[in-house]
Amino acid sequence: MNALGTESTDAVRSSIASLLRVGEPGDGLLKRLVDEIGPIAAHAIITAVATGETNAQEAVAGLISAGTEATGTGAVDAAETRAAGTGAAADGTGAVGHGQLSEAIERWAVRAGDTTGGGDLERVARIGGRLVIPGDEEWPVSFDDLGPAAPLGLWVRGAAGLNAVLGRAVAVVGARAASSYGTKCASDLAWDLASSGVTVVSGGAFGIDAAAHRAAIAREAPTVAFMAGGVDRFYPAANAELFEQILPIGAIVSETAPGMTPMRHRFLLRNRLIAASAQVCVVVEAGWRSGALNTARHGLELSRQVAAFPGSVYSASSTGAHRLLREHEAELVTCSDDVLALMDADAPTLFDQAEDSRVRSRGSRFGAAGGQRSRPDPVDDLDEREKICLNALSATKALDVGSIGSRAGLTVADALNALAALDLAGLAARRDNGWVKLRRSD
Repeated sequence: MNALGTESTDAVRSSIASLLRVGEPGDGLLKRLVDEIGPIAAHAIITAVATGETNAQEAVAGLISAGTEATGTGAVDAAETRAAGTGAAADGTGAVGHGQLSEAIERWAVRAGDTTGGGDLERVARIGGRLVIPGDEEWPVSFDDLGPAAPLGLWVRGAAGLNAVLGRAVAVVGARAASSYGTKCASDLAWDLASSGVTVVSGGAFGIDAAAHRAAIAREAPTVAFMAGGVDRFYPAANAELFEQILPIGAIVSETAPGMTPMRHRFLLRNRLIAASAQVCVVVEAGWRSGALNTARHGLELSRQVAAFPGSVYSASSTGAHRLLREHEAELVTCSDDVLALMDADAPTLFDQAEDSRVRSRGSRFGAAGGQRSRPDPVDDLDEREKICLNALSATKALDVGSIGSRAGLTVADALNALAALDLAGLAARRDNGWVKLRRSD
């Protein structure tokens, strides 16, 4: 099922722990490299570049010259087959022949000095947690559907075994600023699903997420919360009591290394795990730009069933859910019986990408209520690295370029280029002692 080969399980686990700190969630190139040469070799190469024993270009040249003897033909074939089967960008050469591999190794090496795989394992073990990796009995096979975007491993806290509780699961997601109607719908749905032996999955946030988790806990049923930061740091902190209640019967999961803080792009990447973990993704209440819609998109891409609750036509917090229904991307549901019926239905047909373009175009012309024009968001014009760099900045504390690069997982050169673009866009500014994020007026 994976390309870990016959390497020592402990050594593999320690290397994967280190790689989870080196790379950002969903780094497909890092995943492909690990599939081809194994986590131990991948970590060794990145560490060698970080310590100056070699450089990225020489490391890549060595891998190419070694050919199949270094990578293992079976592992390469398996990685490429998996990539092709999920529609991922597979160029037929694998990670070793990828034109951006040397640049990626330099990016990963920025954090390699902080990679303490064994330390992270001990740190999580002290709080009753564990690292679950492919090949473990607890590994949920549903994550393999993510192909090259599948996580290298998952940090887990809680009494529930992931593979067992995610065998029959529904994701319940929605707005943080939920209405009383939305929280009531989420609570009733989660309670009824839990009563039917279905695990409730969500993101641990305020609003709909918290309501769903609490209802499952009240029913004394397992629930799983996927985090955007380390499992050792509950976020949001105000939900700490809720997370403590999840641990005895459910699980708290993250692919982000212990101690790492949640950032906007990590929330969006976390959403793909929520979608992959469940057979059905239910959007209870979501505004026009809600992150819950991102989870629904991931669900559609993975051929999961997507459903949405209807809300008031006068409610801005239901405009996103209504958009899913109007564009025929979600089934309308009003109770747990509707959701349970979807669990056994055939996989939905994926929709034409032109529909997504039309929806995005409409969303750029109108505000959340769909009736008034909104100003273009300059963040929409940023590329991925610039967005990650923006998320790494602080609005209150100036950071130097080295610190920004380390937080964002970028080289100093890439960080400088991204900061220059953010400066031109009016999103960041240089101060005497570093760079700060500029506050935007709504």
